[in-house]
This record gives sequence, structure tokens and C-alpha cells, in this order.
Amino acid sequence: MANCNICNKEIPEGHICQDCARIRQSNAPATPPTPNPQGNTSSGFSLNNLLKPAMPAAAPVAPPRPAPMYPPAARTPLQPAPIPAAPVNPPIFHASTDAPPAPETVNSVIKAPVSAPSQEKTAVASTGDEAREKITKEVYTSHVTGFGDEDLETSILSGIMKDSFILENLKGKGLISGLFSTRYTRTIYQSILSLREETPDLSILDKIVIKNKIKQLNLWDATVQAHLDKIIVEAPPTLDQALHYLELMKDQALKRKLKEVAQNISGFIENPGQNDNLNLETFTNKVILDVRNIQKARTTKRINLVKEEMHTIIGDIENREQTGEIEIIGYSFEPMHYLNTAISGFRKGFMYAIAGAPRRGKTTFTLELATRVATLNKIPVLFFTYEQTKKNLTYRLLAKESRLNPDTLQRKKIRSDMIVDAKFMGGWKKMQEYMDYFYIVEATKEDTVDRIRSYAYNAMQDFNTEDIMIFVDYIQKMPLSRNYMDEKFKVEEISTELKGLSIELNNPIMTISSLSKEGCMIDATPDAERPTMYHCKGSGDLEYDLDCAMIQAKDWGDTRELHQQLEHKAEELGKDTTRIPKVDVVNLYLDKNRDAPEGIFSTIQYLFFIEDNKFIELGPKFDDDRFRFSKIEELVDKLIEQNFIVFYDRAKDSAYNKGRVSIKLKNF
Repeated sequence: MANCNICNKEIPEGHICQDCARIRQSNAPATPPTPNPQGNTSSGFSLNNLLKPAMPAAAPVAPPRPAPMYPPAARTPLQPAPIPAAPVNPPIFHASTDAPPAPETVNSVIKAPVSAPSQEKTAVASTGDEAREKITKEVYTSHVTGFGDEDLETSILSGIMKDSFILENLKGKGLISGLFSTRYTRTIYQSILSLREETPDLSILDKIVIKNKIKQLNLWDATVQAHLDKIIVEAPPTLDQALHYLELMKDQALKRKLKEVAQNISGFIENPGQNDNLNLETFTNKVILDVRNIQKARTTKRINLVKEEMHTIIGDIENREQTGEIEIIGYSFEPMHYLNTAISGFRKGFMYAIAGAPRRGKTTFTLELATRVATLNKIPVLFFTYEQTKKNLTYRLLAKESRLNPDTLQRKKIRSDMIVDAKFMGGWKKMQEYMDYFYIVEATKEDTVDRIRSYAYNAMQDFNTEDIMIFVDYIQKMPLSRNYMDEKFKVEEISTELKGLSIELNNPIMTISSLSKEGCMIDATPDAERPTMYHCKGSGDLEYDLDCAMIQAKDWGDTRELHQQLEHKAEELGKDTTRIPKVDVVNLYLDKNRDAPEGIFSTIQYLFFIEDNKFIELGPKFDDDRFRFSKIEELVDKLIEQNFIVFYDRAKDSAYNKGRVSIKLKNF
């Protein structure tokens, strides 16, 4: 129930009662009737015409266009053609009056035209995206008002008015004028949409611009002004909030559609004389179709024929003939060339994971990948850590870029030592290439997958981009909204949610996984066996959800040979053989690599400089170890030549103390 805006009499719904509407219409200036697409006549400009969706300009196959129902500037190219008139005739709001006519009674609502059965067949027979969008927009658009939240709609309008990125995202998710519950909010939305189309370069629309646009449409009145004033002062929502508000508006719109169906049923029963041309079977079929469409409108998955995707694929193939071949499909992270080629970059919608035992450099390796993605692609990268602080990880980033030990960076003088200062400035310069795109988030027990989704949408909004990448360190530490006694079920649910998030965002997600005790024992044993994804903690659906599974394991043979040759080289150079730099040879196994390029290697070797938190890619690992000595010998020479390996000088009294045990005690 509502109250009339003029006489304050109680009415079922709407803005003014029937008596006040007749008085205002009788006082309005007479204009010659003009036919509209529905076949009836109206005077002046009809707001209902604004609510009809427009046909896309590039539609390959489309039904004949009806007569123009609103100025071309108010159209949006993403909306399909108007749906043929339904059996329900909505009320028409004339520009000559400041308020809409009173809601029609149930008797006048049910006026089913003869063409209703044919319209049903047309709707059922339509296929493809255009037909689905027609049905969806018809379901969400109703002449019934109410069932709306004024604050929610005000917040949405504030967001799309002040941020064009929010508008484009909401339009892609199904925002139409029919989702708004009043004619005033629909008027403002259509005006914003028209202005965005006319002047896409404007980042923010102000009150004066929107006011003049509404006046051009001859829809300005005191109520619209009051709504607009409230929208201006409203703080815009974040993208994540706006998407949630949109789902609430869809629910409210479907309730209005259900009420419309209920009114149709009541009118058919109570006024049989006005429905002589509509038998019971035809009417019930129409009701069933409407209810089914309402049910389908809330489904998130879309059913597409494969030929629709084939059109896109053929377009991509033809485009490559003109522009050239693509070397890397996803986000590149050179100079890790062999891994970058093996997985063809981080692909959109893919989920990646790297697993390994402690002290194998999983976090360091992942940080290396994350910073390269941010540097080369200039997209926001979110790194969620559940076990370290932002400051600690930032020290590790600076350490890997400057090749200074994190302990040195935290304890010792930097600027007074010329060599150390030069390394520090070099690391700072490298970090400047990605520090504006790289986020480190100290995750807590509150940072579930839903919270990560919010962070991602907000970052995409800040950068005005659809591209982003997320790293999680690590999956076993992630919280859930409910507790699980079994870690296996917990990891399975988190894995499934992360995979769903990567598909929803259409962007890659990479997570770190720890190994079980059995996997750690296998990695700590210098034999031929190595850990796999099945040795991850709580491993269940994890290996099935992943598109690419990587395993880190120490290469004991190559590491032992490297250490021995470093000792010999230090002895030759007269350096301290007891203080050899700590360097491990780590193998990265690609146990799962979906849609892998042809002829790629499945095992890639890396040098892990433990003290410097730095990884260097060596290349593919071959099964034949007969040339291990010569390979390591050549590697040692290159590392010393490029200053990656620096030996320590011997102590001055080392010759005197040779073979002796020297114990020095400080004063107690």
C-alpha cells in the first residue's frame, strides 16, 4: 500500500490516485495523438519508452526494428532489441504531467492480445545470446512498482554516476533500468546511461550535466530533483559492494514480476468476460512460461552452443593471420624463460600451485614470479601471506633485488659502506618498476575467499582494469567460514572456491602448498624418489582443481657436486673453504600442465641462493648425469665471473692455527 502524493489518500501502489491523475490529465495541454510501437496512441514523451531495451547495432541477425521509442542518444549498444508487447499493457507516463497515472486495476491489466500464443512460440524458438538477453530483460522489467530499497538504488546510482568503470561492470552483469523500483530512479539511470554514451571520456558526471539531460527528456520535476540531490551527496560504493547490491536489486525485480503474474491470474479469474479471446490452456501456458523465466533468471551459468564459441575462435585465428602469432598466451614473467614457455605464461581463468618441503624457497620463488608479472604486465598483483608480515616480505624483496642478505639490511649500516650502498640503490631501482602495482596483504583468519574476492574487485576498480593476478601463501593456512575437523575436507573446499574465483574473475590465481611429513622425508632423502602433489597436506581435490601443478625438490646430486667444486675453487683462489656460499640446485617438476605447448620440458632446474633469497633459472634437466661434472664446472666459472659467487678471505692467523682448536670466551 502507498499514499497519494497529492491528496494523501491510501492507494494500492503508485504515486497518485486515479482521481488526481484524471484532474491533472484534464488540465494538461492537448497534443495530437501519435502512434507508438504497441499500436495505441499517446501524447507527449513516454517514460515507458525509455525502459525498453535497445537493439545492438552489430547484431548479425535481428528482427525488424520497431519505430524509435526514444532519442538515439539514450540507447546503449549492449542492449538487445525491444521485446514485443506482452499481454500486459503497462501504464504510460506522459511528459505533460509530473506524476504517472494511477496504477491500473486488475480488470484493466489483463488484456491479452490475439498474438499471445505466437509470441510464446517466438520466445521459445529464439536461440543464442540475443534471445536469452531478451527473455532476461523481459523478466526483470515490470510495470509493477515497489519492492525496492531506496538507499540501495541511491548507492548504485551514485556509483555509476561517479565512476564509469562501475557502470561498465554492472552493465556486463545485467544492470538495466527495469531493476529500479521507481520511475524517478529509472529516469536518472537512463540519463546517466545516455550521458556516458555521448561523452565516454568524462570520469565523473555532475549534477548540472544530469539535470540538463533530464530536462532535455522533458522529465524533470521536484521529485526527480530531490532524488538527484540525495544521489549527489551519497558516497559511491566499491565495485564489490555494487555487484552485491545488483544481486539484491535483481531479487527485488523478480518479486515485482511475480506480483505482476499474480495480478494477471487474479484478473483472468475475476473478469472472465474481458478474456473471451484467451482460453484457459493458453493462459496457463503463458503463466508457466513467465514463472519458468523468473526461475531461469537467477541461474548464474549460461548454456551456450559450441558454435557460438567457434565464431569467437575463428575470429581469433583470422586475426592472428593479420597481426602475427602469439608467443605467450597469459601474463609473461621473463626472464624465467623455460618455465614461461612451458606454461605459456599465467593464463586467465587458470589456477596454479607450487608445493615443496620447508627451506626449498617456495615463497621466494613465488615472490619472484609475482614481481615479474607486475613489472612486465603493469597490472595489480595481490600477494596474500598467512604466515609472515608485510615488512618481513618487503625486506626479502629488497634482498633478492639488491643481493644483500635480509639480516644485513635490518642490522648493519648501509649508506656508509660504498659497495653495500651501491647494491641497495640498485635493488631500490629495480623495485620501483613494480612497487606501484604490487600489494602485500597480511592475511588473518578473517581473510576468507570471499574477502579475497572483495580485495580483487576493489583493486580492479582502482586501476580501472579487468586484469589482475592473485598469489596465496599458503593454502593450508587459509580460513573458512566454518570449521572442519578433517584438514582434507578443508583444503578441498578452499581449492574449489579458489578455482571458482579464478573463473569468476577470469584471471589466474597461484597458491603455495606445504607437503606432509611423508613428502618432507622423501625430499630430505638423497635417492631417486621425489614428492608429488599427492604428498601435499590435505591433498584431495587439489590436484584435480589445478590447471598447473609444480613441485619443488632438491637435486641432491647436482647440489653435492656444486658444493664440492666451490670448495676446490676457493682452495685454488686462496679463499676460506669453510665459508662457502649456500647455494642449492632445485628441480621444478611440472606434474600437471593443462594445454601445454608441444615439445616442452617437464623438469626445469634453478639455482637457489639461500642467503640472498634469489632464484636463477638454469634450464631443462636431462635424465643423463654423465656430464654432470663438466656442466657444474662451467656453471661455477660463470657464477664467479658474473659476481654471483663471492668467496670470503681467510683469517690472518689461519696458518698458525691450522690443525688447532681455538676457543674464545667472552667475559661473563
